[in-house]
Amino acid sequence: MKLFAFLRGKWLFLLASLFTALFCGLLLTALGADLYAALFVSDVFVLGLLAGLLLEYLQKRRFYQELEKTLDELDKKYLLPNLLDEPDFPEGRLCWRALSEAGKSMSDEVAACRRAQEEYRDYVETWVHEVKTPIASALLLAENHPGEVSDLMAGELHRIDELVEQSMFYARSRHVEKDYLLRRVTLSELVSSALRRSARLLIESRAAVERENLALPAAADQKWIDFILTQLLTNSVKYAQGSLRVRFAGSEEPECVVLTVSDNGPGIPPEDLPRVCEKGFTGQNGRSGSRSSGMGLYLCRELCGKMGVGFSVSCPPEGGTSVQLRFPRSSLIEGVCYETVRKP
Repeated sequence: MKLFAFLRGKWLFLLASLFTALFCGLLLTALGADLYAALFVSDVFVLGLLAGLLLEYLQKRRFYQELEKTLDELDKKYLLPNLLDEPDFPEGRLCWRALSEAGKSMSDEVAACRRAQEEYRDYVETWVHEVKTPIASALLLAENHPGEVSDLMAGELHRIDELVEQSMFYARSRHVEKDYLLRRVTLSELVSSALRRSARLLIESRAAVERENLALPAAADQKWIDFILTQLLTNSVKYAQGSLRVRFAGSEEPECVVLTVSDNGPGIPPEDLPRVCEKGFTGQNGRSGSRSSGMGLYLCRELCGKMGVGFSVSCPPEGGTSVQLRFPRSSLIEGVCYETVRKP
């Protein structure tokens, strides 16, 4: 806070004080005092007033300068009261107390929202586990009573099961570290697991699967990668036009091992490609009749980000869609099974 701004805030006090000094001088003159004596008294009064204001300004300047500087530099503004010392003048103490109370109130509100969010996430996870039992029972009934209607019903039940599992992984995506097992596996193991999970879907769509150079090792959590690859396979089947061909290929880069999942589908329009991993974004393909929620690729990118796995989507010139998963080499230990469990 500059001196001029401080004095401008005191203009009523200054105006009243100047009128008081002028009145005292006129009064002393009217009572017979010497003119120079009256002016001297008025000047002393004004100088004393200015000296008092200067001392007050110097007292408050440090606090307000620290306040402005901290406010400009701080990213999380609600932490401001914790970084300020309590001032030694009444207005500053009132300001500091108001900031402290506001910060505490905001922290309590955020904590309450986090608790509510955690409770809702726990409820969703519990609900998912409970609802999987009747879904599995319905699938078993459909398989035990083969027929056209049962086959159609089984297909829809499998879709329901996939959506329910997607909701569970979405609920867990904010806290991957609570259920994260990193172990040394080969790309072939990861792909085989995902293919087993999606076997019915791939068989019904008559998809051809190609595998190339999948003996490469990678450090990964098989459960989470299994879900990601299953989402990619579901997308390939969903948007397939004609006979579907899915290709899994492994390759090596200086700092990572790359698993590329590509298909011969319609690809992604160039204008949609930058936003294809945004939450809820469906794009032109999603509006062309396919049942798209805009959550699949978003979840894949989020989970890969939590695990430190690179995730990118591209459209090769020859057509189709290509997704690359990059597993960092820094997590590998040559000749040793690398296994780390992260606990909450």
